[in-house]
Order: sequence, then C-alpha cells, then structure tokens
Amino acid sequence: MSQIITKEILVEHFAGRSTVLQRTMIADWLQQPAHQQQYIAWLDEWERHHPQYLANDDAALSRLLDRIDVWEQRQPDQTETRVVVLRPFSGYTPWLVAATIALCLLAGLYAGKQYVLYQTIETGFGETRRLTLPDGSRVTLNAHSTLRLPRFGFGEKTRAVFLTGEAAFAIRHTPTHERFVVHTNRGVDVVVLGTEFNVYNRPTGTKVVLSKGAIQLNYAQASKAIRRFRLQPGDLVNVDPSGQLTKSHTEQPNISTAWCDNRFIFNSTTVREIADLLRDTYDLQVVLKSQHLAKRTVTGSFEAKNADEFLQVVAGLLEINYRQHGNTVTFFD
Repeated sequence: MSQIITKEILVEHFAGRSTVLQRTMIADWLQQPAHQQQYIAWLDEWERHHPQYLANDDAALSRLLDRIDVWEQRQPDQTETRVVVLRPFSGYTPWLVAATIALCLLAGLYAGKQYVLYQTIETGFGETRRLTLPDGSRVTLNAHSTLRLPRFGFGEKTRAVFLTGEAAFAIRHTPTHERFVVHTNRGVDVVVLGTEFNVYNRPTGTKVVLSKGAIQLNYAQASKAIRRFRLQPGDLVNVDPSGQLTKSHTEQPNISTAWCDNRFIFNSTTVREIADLLRDTYDLQVVLKSQHLAKRTVTGSFEAKNADEFLQVVAGLLEINYRQHGNTVTFFD
C-alpha cells in the first residue's frame, strides 16, 4: 500500500535528516508518476530557498552503481545449482539494502525530473502534426516521430529540441539572436537563428536539407574532433548508420518537405527505399518476392493521405501486385 508522504517529511529528506524507514516510504511513494511530479516541485522549491544545496543525481547514481559492481565482484563464483531458502531480513548487508532504496529513489527522481522539465510531443504511424513552439517557430512533425523540448524558459533561456523521426522546421528569428538547436541521436546537431529546413533522423540514417537561410551543422563522432559545416539553401548532408557523412546539393530542396502536404515525390527511388518509407510512416513490413524487384526504381509525384492510397499508387507505377495481411505487405509481379 502506498504511504502518505507529506511536504514536511520531504523537506527533512531534502535536508538529509530522513530516517531509513522514511526513505523506504518515499521510494514506495515515488512509484506513482503524479507523486514524482509533486516530489520535483517541492524539491525545486526547497532548492530555491537553500541555494547551497546542489543535487547531482547522475554522480550519485554513478557512485552507487560502482559500489554495487565492487560488491558483486567480491562475491564467490557459484557455478553449481543450489536450493536457497529465503528468510526475510536474514543475513542481509545493511548498506546493500540502503543502496537498493537509494537506487529506487534516484530512478524515480530522474524519471520524474525528465517528465517535469521536458515535454514530449509525438505522432503515431500515418499521422502528421503541425506545432507552434513558444518562441513562435513552426514545426511539422512527420509520422512516427517525437520532439522533446523544455517545459520552462523555452525561447528565453534556451531553444534546444531533441528529434527522433522527421520534422520540417520554420524557425523564427528572435530580437536577442537566440540560437535554435536541433539535437539528434547520431551526433548531428543543427544550429540556426532563423530559417527553414528539414531533419530526417531514423534508423536508416540522418539527413538535413536546407530550404531557406543558412544553418550550421555540428557533427560529433566518438574520439574525433567536432566537424562544422555552413550550409546554404539546397545543401544536403547525409549521415548513414555507420557514421559516414556525405554532402551534396539539390536544386529542389522543397522536395524534402513535400510530405507536409501528403505528397510523395520519387526520383529514381528504389523499391527498397519505398519499403523503408512504408515501415517508418505506416508501420508496414514489406516482403519482396525477388531481388530484381527490390532494385526497380520509381519516378513520379502523387498525393496519398493514408497507407491504402500509397500502396495503390505505387503498385500502379511499378505495374506490380501486392497483398496485405495485417501489417505485412507482399509485393510480387
């Protein structure tokens, strides 16, 4: 049963005066997301009145995990199977119990902080969404994508967002020249002041296409110096899953954002690439009956508002047949 945790108990806990029993109760209480939000709110209030206290959750968690690793390494190697009778609180290591409680607290605290400090906007398969950010910038989020941004101070203290999937950005320039940064999980960061561009960041790679203005692209690889690129309209940078970066130029950069209007523009696009598009956009797994079919290409432009319309048009362009069963689509001649 969840314990009742008052603000007074947490204030004592923040000051380092809570008992082992209270810490156990707090760890149980933090299992509820609503309690995590309340915990962070009270912690933020307490820290504002006690500026000398600087919580470092990541360092504490790291130290705790190191202690557990050391403890595990000291244990004898037991390769044979034995029947162990568990007796409550019999022969336990006090610090290990305390460490487990602390780990639960830190895990709940970290998850709660992430939820309170950041908001995540996401789209489902086959869904696009248009957003206006607090600074007036516009974002169109493609299907199966997420955009994470700070809940507080966006446009005043920071204009940094984290993207997974694909999004088209129209960034508003601020009077204070505040930089807008798009972070990806492949070491590619897009830094702008005010411009329009498209960022694709999926398992098949990361791609940035600039439509208007100018942007700076920072590319960080492990154990290598950060590479910086100044992009002009029409410039395209692609980073494949292995980390290989290539830069090219297109005379029609707006093609990269045609999906915002439910349009698909193919220029010698292979069926294999179309299969990836169907997976990322509509959660459809494509089965190709022959390698020859995988290498065939499509050139054309069409509008499709859903997966059925997309499949019908592509099958017509390729002059092939397809069969769909659940989320699996089979292309065959």
